[in-house]
Amino acid sequence: MASLQKRGNDSWLLVVEAGIGADGKRIRRTKTIKAKGIREARKLLAEFETEVEAGHYIAPEKMTFAAFVEEWKEKYAESELGIKTLDIYLRFLKNRILPVFGHMRLDKIQPFHIVNFISDLGKEGSRQDGKNGKLSSGTIQYIHRILKNILNKAQDWRLLKNNPAAEIQIPKVKRKEIEVYDEDEVHCCSNY
Repeated sequence: MASLQKRGNDSWLLVVEAGIGADGKRIRRTKTIKAKGIREARKLLAEFETEVEAGHYIAPEKMTFAAFVEEWKEKYAESELGIKTLDIYLRFLKNRILPVFGHMRLDKIQPFHIVNFISDLGKEGSRQDGKNGKLSSGTIQYIHRILKNILNKAQDWRLLKNNPAAEIQIPKVKRKEIEVYDEDEVHCCSNY
């Protein structure tokens, strides 16, 4: 059973019954949506009811980033990304991103959290390979791209209203300057 309640201008509350729980209480799934009129709201209610009945609805307020990454991996990454790309993404997720964001609720991740994360990656001692120094700007950009892509998918699937990583300024990639031989050095060395 499903119902619809008007909340305000263009705002509607969708309620879908999802059976009876082990404790004997009814399980209800709710979702607030924006719709221009009752016809559009009813259409969205029907879609929501189908989603709940099929078991595909996930309440965003209860989902952690780590749980979303599992959904993202199963429903998107394994079929859409190349094997090597997925391997690199999963390695960065395991070693860099999940230790920081994994425990957080998906809807509680803010741009400032991401700014702090990016800043920490650029600090001395952030390397995990035992070498001194900090991560290269290219690696930091790549890690940000992974996080941004995953959060984009959460936005596409309407678990997030906005992607908190979308507007973050990240450091520009700094290229190492290459030293090349001049003509005298080329002639000098070619005589050997």
